[in-house]
Order: sequence, then structure tokens, then C-alpha cells
Amino acid sequence: MRRRLLVSTGLIAVVAVLVLGVPLGVVGTNLLRQRAESRLEREADAAAVALGRRLGDGRPVDAAAVAADAPAGDRLAVVLPDGRRIVAGADVGAHPLRASAARAGTLRVTALGPASQRSDDVGGVWLAVIVLSLLAVGTAVGLALLQARRLAAPMERLAAHVGRVAEPEVSVDPAPTGIAELDAIGAALADADRRVDEVLRREREFSANASHQLRTPLTGLRMRLEELRALAATPAAEAEADAALAQADRLMATIEHLEALARGREAPAAAEDLAGVVAAHVATEWAARFTEAGRRLEVAPAVGVAARLTPETARQLVDVLLDNALRHGAGATAVTLESSGRWARLRVRDDGAGVAPGRADRLFERGFSSSQNGGGVGLAVARELVRREGGDLRLVAARPACFEAVVPAA
Repeated sequence: MRRRLLVSTGLIAVVAVLVLGVPLGVVGTNLLRQRAESRLEREADAAAVALGRRLGDGRPVDAAAVAADAPAGDRLAVVLPDGRRIVAGADVGAHPLRASAARAGTLRVTALGPASQRSDDVGGVWLAVIVLSLLAVGTAVGLALLQARRLAAPMERLAAHVGRVAEPEVSVDPAPTGIAELDAIGAALADADRRVDEVLRREREFSANASHQLRTPLTGLRMRLEELRALAATPAAEAEADAALAQADRLMATIEHLEALARGREAPAAAEDLAGVVAAHVATEWAARFTEAGRRLEVAPAVGVAARLTPETARQLVDVLLDNALRHGAGATAVTLESSGRWARLRVRDDGAGVAPGRADRLFERGFSSSQNGGGVGLAVARELVRREGGDLRLVAARPACFEAVVPAA
């Protein structure tokens, strides 16, 4: 803003100087020429009167008489009644100024002046115009600097306040600047900060309350499952009880993981065998579901792909993608992992009809869902979880559908 204000003000000042200064210089030059010509006309008139009297008195008019009547620094050219021409006076150069006068139609006198007189005066006029123009432009730029500082400083402070919106225990309330528009923006910003702070406070309270309220029944559920495990009479019942306990522990870990992410407490992911985590989770949670649905599910490789992705995020990512494939896909489903350079990739692909045209761009929008393509909250949450750990989730093929998660490799 400062630069634009300075440039615009400078351009306006330059245009004003050109519009006013150049005509002023031209007018001054014409006035100087007219003044010089008027002076020469007066000198020619005076010389014509003096020489006319000399002729009337019968005295001779020669070069000495003409030189005596010539003003200092000028030259006179006299044409006598008998046609003689007499020139006398100072040397006025090759291109002098001239002005003529006649005496009773019988005597003609021309006064000649050096052109340098006018050029010197014209140079002074243009020098004055240039100096005044530079002074005007400098004054305009100086005023523009003051005005830019007066406008930019409050806006810089306002920008600093904007960067602190929604910070905990920080109140955004810009001081009045005396500029109505900026004060209105500051007031709107302070009001927005209060409303955002209120919304965040309610969300934090809801998150804390929900986490606390869920932990209590989950703890009670786990205790009941442990009692059932102790009362199990057959190996099959014990296995089912163990599986239920694992699910309860997984649900508790998911709640804690999401709460930590929401509050920014999640530590940076350490190097993990992503392939091993995914293969174990698929075998435990998803293999039986796909078998019951009459569909084949493969994971390759089962080990050897290391990435910086927390195991819980990897499990939730796989849950979302496989649930999407099971609900809305068809045929065999493949989970493949690979590592290349700085990135590790996890792909989930099925042999179904895929994503309908025009819907691929909206799959990751919260709230978008369709009976054909899925989407809704799951894909949006999965992408957000992956992005929080430095990766991304995207649809790399629409038909058949293939989702790819790119995460930092170990």
C-alpha cells in the first residue's frame, strides 16, 4: 500500500508539473521575446527621431553619427532617403533580434540586438520552472510518505491482530486509529474473535465431555467383558471374549488418539513398519468381513514398508478405505504398499463400478454422501488425519476406484 500510494502520488505530481509547468515555460519564453522586441522597437524609434532631426538641420548622417545613436550592445541599420545604407554599433552575431521604425516615410531605422540576451533569459525561466517542479514533486512525495505511514501503520497493527485471532487467552481489540473505515474493521475483527473464541470453547468442552463420558461406559464394558472371559467355559467363548476385549481397547485408543489430535498434543510419528501394521489390522478386523461378503481381500507386502505414520492413524485410514470398498465397491479388493524415495504409498483398489463422473471432486467434502459413491464424513476424516502427519489422501483412479495415501517414508 505504501509503494502504491507513493507511486500514484508521484505520478499525479509529475502530470501536474507537465500540464502546468511546460505551458508556463512557453508563456515565459514568449514574454521574453516580446519584451526584447519591444525594447528594440523603442531604440529604433529613438534613433529614427534623432537621425531625422539631424537630416532636418542639414547635418550629415554618417557611420559615426549612427554609432553615436546606437544603444550599448546593440547595432543600428539605417536606410537614408537617397537609398544609402549605414550600419554601425556593436557586433550582434549572425542571427540577431531585430525591430524597425520609420521616420516620415523617408528614413528607416532597424535596431539589432544579440540573440544571446533572450536565450540567457529563457534559460533562467526554464531553470526556475524545473526547480519549482522538482520542489513540487518532492513536496508531494514527502506528503505521500506521511500519509502512507499514517494509513499503513494502523493496517499493519490490524494485520498483527488478525494473526492472533482465536489464540487462547489473547483478546483482539485494536486501538482506535481515527480512520473510520479501519476502526470499523477493527471492531468487526474484535467481534469475530469473540465469536470464534466462544465456538472453540464450546467445541473444546464438548470434546472433553464426550471423551470423559465415553471412557466411563467403556471402562464398565471392559470390566463386564473381563468377567465374561473369566466365566467362559469353552475355548470358543474365550476367543470371542478376547476379541471383544481387543475391540474395547481399540475403541478407547481411537478416542484418545482423536482427542490428542484435536488438542494438538499428538507427538511426531516415529518410524513404523506400515506394512506390518496394515497387514495385522486387515487380518484381525477385515478378512472375515470380506470372506462373509464373498469377496477376496489381499495385502501386499505384509512387511518391509516403513513410514512415519502413527499406528492408530494407519488403522483408522485402512478402516475408512476398506469400509468404503466393502460398501460401495465390488469384486476383489487389493491393499498394496510401496516405498519410493521420501514417500511411502498405501493404495486400496477394488473391481467395482467406481466413482460416477462429476463426483470425484466432492468425495472428500464433509457431509457429501451418495448411495453409489460413498464419501460423507469418513473420507474427510481420513484425509485430515493423514494430512496432520505430513501426508495426503487422494483418489488416483475413478473407474475402478483406487485411493492412495502418500505419507513420509522412514
